[in-house]
Amino acid sequence: MNFKSVIWKLGLTIMILFLIVLLPFGFSTYRIFSGVYSTQVHENVNELSLNLSKTSEAPNENQATFYEYLSTITEKDIILVDKDGKVLSNNNLSAFKKGKNIPKELYLRLRESKHFERGYTDPKTKEYFFTVGRPILENGKFEGGILVFSSIDAIHRSLHNVRNWILITIIGSIFLALGYTLFVSKKLSSPLIKMEKATRAIARGNLETKVNITSKDEVGSLAQAINDLSIELNNYRKNRSEFLANISHELRTPTSYLKGYAQLLKRHQYKNKEELESYSSIIESEAERLAKLIQDLFELSKMEEGRLELYLQHVDLEEIIEQSIKKVMLKAREKNLDLSYNIQDELPLIFSDGSRIEQVLFNLLENAVNYTEKGSIYLSAWLEKDYICVLIQDTGVGIPEDELPFIFDRFHRVEKSRSRKMGGTGLGLSIVSEIIKLLQGNIEVQSKSQNGTSFLVRLPLDSTEEKSNDEI
Repeated sequence: MNFKSVIWKLGLTIMILFLIVLLPFGFSTYRIFSGVYSTQVHENVNELSLNLSKTSEAPNENQATFYEYLSTITEKDIILVDKDGKVLSNNNLSAFKKGKNIPKELYLRLRESKHFERGYTDPKTKEYFFTVGRPILENGKFEGGILVFSSIDAIHRSLHNVRNWILITIIGSIFLALGYTLFVSKKLSSPLIKMEKATRAIARGNLETKVNITSKDEVGSLAQAINDLSIELNNYRKNRSEFLANISHELRTPTSYLKGYAQLLKRHQYKNKEELESYSSIIESEAERLAKLIQDLFELSKMEEGRLELYLQHVDLEEIIEQSIKKVMLKAREKNLDLSYNIQDELPLIFSDGSRIEQVLFNLLENAVNYTEKGSIYLSAWLEKDYICVLIQDTGVGIPEDELPFIFDRFHRVEKSRSRKMGGTGLGLSIVSEIIKLLQGNIEVQSKSQNGTSFLVRLPLDSTEEKSNDEI
């Protein structure tokens, strides 16, 4: 049995809480009963002794007979004492027999005209009494005294019964609490044990593991988090396998070209200088493509790990747009494409990373030029609340609707043969998406096959402020 388990810890905690509540409650209840009984007896005996001392004259045999009769009525032992401390009335107390003197200590208290209260245990019967003594004064002169003994054995028995019932109640409550504790502890720990088994299974690589807990409380939320983690890890494993396959394929193509044409050059298998230059150009372009692929991978990796440094400063977006347009203008003219733009007047400066924004815009514009054979490319920019929106539209080949959810995935290409011909690595839009996330913006795409494509980029005026999805 594991005493370190949650069941034992939780059960012990609940039991301690029960005891913390029940023990003071039982003690307080007992004290209340004891106080009520004791107060009632003290008040009755004091009141009786006071009344008798006020109405009594000098003690004599007639008064003694009256007190004996009064004792039988009140069920208390009332003892009449003369001025010498001698007992005048019969009673049931072994130490206060008629004709004997009362203890000197009590007699002296009465002689001093002082009343007293104390407990007394009969040496013979062991019965316990509450005793009140009062002097009898006549014209201020001590003439005797009255002692009233009230047995409190019955009260003690009642209090003992109350205490016993309280103890029985506490013990019963403890057993009841124990059963409740075991039930609750097992109820609460059962889903935790399930989740522990699930997480261990996930750790062993069984990423299809699910936790079947449907409660809507924190435990259910934790179970759902474990299920989400399992899904994410499974997706990560699949993506990693796909990524490794893709990167292997992407690296194999340029290296095959490099190896093949290098071997041709090494063996002098070319006919003339033009063919030599052609082979050299292929080697150079494939080497550039390989270098770009490695650079893009390195940059994308840093972005996904959050290690990419942003150099934030106030930048003029209009200037960045114009620079990006100039970079692709020559290529657009070579293809006889109409490249134009419209920027809202007096756009405010934005606090962002200008070089990264230019990288995004250049990538999108370059894609638009590459995949548009005829027609136009149009860029517009305007202010919308706390964002500057940049829209890039083309009349190119477009993207099929079923491909749109995947265009920002690494190595995803709509037309693989055409992408390689354009020198693309399949990472451009992934990098664009990651940069925009880092700049606290967002990007949307709309396209249909053969009907052109439009990308809408929203950039916040201040990239240091995190925005909610609703705001974006």
